[in-house]
Formats: sequence, structure tokens, C-alpha cells
Amino acid sequence: MDFLRFTGPLLLLLICFSKQSYADLFSATQHYQQQNFSKAYEEFLQLSEFGNSDAMYNLAVMSLHGQGTNKSLPKAFAWFLLASDFGLSDAKQTAELISQKYTDKQVLNDMYVALKQHYAFDVIATKYFPSEFSKPKKSLSKVRDHQPNYPEQAIRQGVEGWVWLEFDIDDTGAVTDISLIAAHPKHIFSTELINAVSLWQYDTDKPIKNRSLTYHFTTFKGKQYKTAFQNQRKQYKQSISEHIDAAEQGNGEIQFYISQWLQSNDYNASQLLKYHWQDEQAAQTLLFAAAKNNFPLAQYKLATGILSNDINDPDRATALNWLKIAAQHNNLPALYRLGSILSDSQNPEFSPHIALSYFQKAAEHDHFRAIRDMCLLLKTMPAKSQELKRCINTGLDIDDSHPTLLLLKAEIQPNNALSLKYAKQALKEARSRKWSIKAISAFMQTLDPGALN
Repeated sequence: MDFLRFTGPLLLLLICFSKQSYADLFSATQHYQQQNFSKAYEEFLQLSEFGNSDAMYNLAVMSLHGQGTNKSLPKAFAWFLLASDFGLSDAKQTAELISQKYTDKQVLNDMYVALKQHYAFDVIATKYFPSEFSKPKKSLSKVRDHQPNYPEQAIRQGVEGWVWLEFDIDDTGAVTDISLIAAHPKHIFSTELINAVSLWQYDTDKPIKNRSLTYHFTTFKGKQYKTAFQNQRKQYKQSISEHIDAAEQGNGEIQFYISQWLQSNDYNASQLLKYHWQDEQAAQTLLFAAAKNNFPLAQYKLATGILSNDINDPDRATALNWLKIAAQHNNLPALYRLGSILSDSQNPEFSPHIALSYFQKAAEHDHFRAIRDMCLLLKTMPAKSQELKRCINTGLDIDDSHPTLLLLKAEIQPNNALSLKYAKQALKEARSRKWSIKAISAFMQTLDPGALN
């Protein structure tokens, strides 16, 4: 046996995607093909941490031949058997062949038991396999809506895509502090959606944090585009075929993007993709595969999909585990979300100093919501007053009229006159943005009951 699972040539199509800074099955296989066995073994081992059965199978092959590790039939036997535990039936057959030829069955069993302590199905499933791939989120109705414009050039060229945003909602229902998480293609639709969402208002009187939205821009409109689509069908088929090959070879990024396309029936591309992935759960299955293939955005998407506000939810720990894995890749949304969870005193995971470290890592890359929330957290830590001042100034360098930051600046001033000055600026800007003025008004009342008149 001298081959790995899911090997294949590098597709030219993939140069359109980001340069990998993570290990997935595809890149690990490339290292193997280039005979960089130690690197390949290291990456397959990392993927096995998440229950990636193909990576386990490949570790067995490498142990069998002494590639990147010492040659060891017991270790090969154990990895093949573990891969079978995760669903690869042919791996079990190979393990049985090794067992037939190896005289000391106890040595084989001891190695299997030793690896199971860390890589057993039950051990990994408890950490990373959710009982559900998505949790129902609280439904909110809008009292003010605004649909994004579909860029005319994108329509003419038949360009489709999606944009993933996260934002907060204040106690008036206004959308505040929008963050762009991801978009495909980049720089085509993002501005249009952000402009539209900033005008939305929800029916709520309680603030809501970390609302997530994936909006799909599609040109598929039945008969109107049927003729053009038929003319492009051959080109689409070739591109789709390459994407399918890449996904099946274990490219986590491609798996993630296909999972996003499959979320909508209205893409021209999704019409063809669903010929191959007909299962209604295909989008979730591919998202999970991309997460197990160590793609950070997929790990974050999976985590936020299963994360609920129920602290007793059995999948809560699983969601946090995936957030931590994504954060290890310096995924900014994951760093911010972990900080947000750990800084909330209502959560059982409350740990303000660890939360601060996550906020700081995200803030280093100008993640605005992390800077904002880091300032709010520092406000609760009297010993860190100087850090709070620096934090506020950093945030105001990005948005010099942000109401929350101006209010914080007002609250730390040495005298009432300066405090009132910055509070009035905060009030003016909040009104301009149609955001809540409740906190600002309450603070101003403590300074001057007549200041709002």
C-alpha cells in the first residue's frame, strides 16, 4: 500500500482563492507527494485531532512505510482501526490484514488502546461533533427595511456572490457597528449590503449582540436568464467539476465556499452543484468537513451556528471548542466572539482577564468591535485606567465620532465641563445615526439635569 486517500494534482482554479496558512487534507497530501514526509505527517496528525478519518488513514499508511515517522506495524494497525471507527470500512479490512501477519496480538491491541485515549471516536465527538449543525435563532421582525442594490455591472456580467455580516442591535432596534466577516467575490457586493443593513431597524427594546447575516446575491431568475445560462452551461460545468474535485480531495476552503453556494437554490452555480450534492443536508455536511479540514472561517461558521444563549445546551462546549481552534489561526471574528462570551458576567465561562487577551489580539488588527468592547471591559477594571484611555483613543482614531467611545471618554474626564462636552458630542452623533441615546442621556442627567433641554 503506497498511496494516500484523496490525492490529486493542484488545480489552477485554486489560485483564485487565498493563500493557505492552515493545514488541510489537500495541502498535507501535497507535502506527501513532494516527499516532505515529516510535514505531511505533522499536518495529518493535526487533522486527526478533529476526527478527520482520511487523515487517520494516511497516518496509518505512513506508519506502515516509515514515512515521516518510524516504521511501525502496530501503529499502522491502530491508525487503520481508528479510521474505521470514524467510518472508513476499507481501513478495517487493512487492519485485519496486518493482524493476520503480526504474531503478537497484544502489542497491536496495546497500541490501539494507547491512541484511543486521545483519538477515540467518543473522545473527539464529545469535543467537536455537535448534535445539531445549527440552532434556531430568535426571530426578529423589522420595522424598517432597505434592500441592497445589485451592482449593475455585476448583473450585466452575471456575477453572483454572498456577503456575511455581523452586527449589534441597540435598545431602539437600530443596527450598530457592522462587521464584514467574509464575502465572495471580494469588493463586489459588500458595500451595497452594509449600506442597506445600516438602515434597518428591528422590533426590539432590548439590545442584541452578534447578530449574523449571510445575504445571497443571485442572478438566476428563471426564463429571464435561461437562454444566457444555457450558453454558459458548458463553462459552468467545467468550473463546477473542478470545484467538486477540489472539495473531494479535501480542500477546506473550497468545501466552505461550496457549502455557502448550496445554501441558496437561486445561484446559477448551485443549480449544477446540486446535481452532485443532492442531499438536503449537503451544505451542513460540507461545512463540517471544511471545519475538520482546519479551515478557520468554516470553524467559526460552524461554532456560531450551533452556539445558543442556553448555558445548559450540550453543544455549547462544542461551539466554544471550535471558536478556540479558529482563534488559534488568529481568525478575528473568533477572537472577538470569545472575548465577548468571556467578558459577559452572565455566562458561566466569565473570565474578564482572558477575555481581555482575546480582545487585545483582535484589536491589534483594528477589529473595531473588539476595540469597543475592550474599552467597555477596561472600564470595569479600575487598575487599568491608563489602558482604558489608550483604548478609547485607538477606537476614536478609527471612528472619531463613535457615540459609545465618546460617552466613555466623557465618563473618564477629570471635571464636569469636559465630561459634558464629550457627552454632548456623543448625543449629537447618536441622534445623527439614529442610535439609542438612553445611556448618554442618563449620564448627562447626572452632570446637569437641564443639559438635554
